[in-house]
Amino acid sequence: MTQKFKPSYTSSIAEDIMAERLINAQAVEFLSEAPMRLKSGLISPVYVDNRKLFSHPEAWTDIIETMASRVEEFDLKFDMVAGVEAAGSMHAAALAYRLQVPALMVRQKAKTYGNRSRIEGASVKGKNILLLEDHISTGLSCLDAIRALRDEGAEVTQVMSITNYSIPETNRLFAEQGIETFDVIAFEKVVLKARKMEVITEEQKNLVMEWLKTPWTWAAMHGVIAKAMEN
Repeated sequence: MTQKFKPSYTSSIAEDIMAERLINAQAVEFLSEAPMRLKSGLISPVYVDNRKLFSHPEAWTDIIETMASRVEEFDLKFDMVAGVEAAGSMHAAALAYRLQVPALMVRQKAKTYGNRSRIEGASVKGKNILLLEDHISTGLSCLDAIRALRDEGAEVTQVMSITNYSIPETNRLFAEQGIETFDVIAFEKVVLKARKMEVITEEQKNLVMEWLKTPWTWAAMHGVIAKAMEN
């Protein structure tokens, strides 16, 4: 009989280590002196690029193991793990390998050849899919991937991400689509760890915390102009 994978649940100490891993890998950068305009149009004093974890095996291993623990902790049930092209798909493949379940990739756009599908892997019709994202900001790319999966007959009600800004408007969009979101680590804990490590000042910490609550009006309230663009 095959034993069910049963990891131990994530402790506060493990979360503290994870936050430090993200910061040391520069997956999270604080930009209060040079805010960035994200692809969504948001002007942000913080930038998350969890693709950088791929070059830090020890940190990435911790993240994948914690994802596996979260699956058990939140009692998530699914047949397959799907990742959004491109970063999300790499994390999804690693998690699927760890849990020994099938992995899929959702392309940002349909192929222009072959079956012209957006879904790479096995058929998803009638399957319960856990969608994995590396990071959620506005959630629009994630919601688009969910539509693509549902159009192919999949059931998608759960999304897991390494980090999530948990923007109020984004949370509402997911709720409207019947989607529950699960984070590997709450983003506020990463901000607090950065302050503890003295990567940011108390003022910078407060600015980021304020931005998380009112991201769409934050720049106007502070007269901030973006000095860089997300690529």
